[in-house]
Amino acid sequence: MARREVTPGQRFQTADSVAVWEVRELTRDSAGVPHARLVRVGDPTATKMISVSALRDPRLYRSLPSPSGEPD
Repeated sequence: MARREVTPGQRFQTADSVAVWEVRELTRDSAGVPHARLVRVGDPTATKMISVSALRDPRLYRSLPSPSGEPD
């Protein structure tokens, strides 16, 4: 299976919610595991850090079209 790239500006939705989250930055934890800092669209005070592997898992998150309408 091809691995989906995760980039800043990309939007995701959890499989069980209507909330939309946008990738603000990519970082690595102390063990070197890549993570994405997400900000909830419409509420910039809501943030969370998710591993990139979790964002790539379609059982947990789905990628949304970019706000400009161009494919991610």
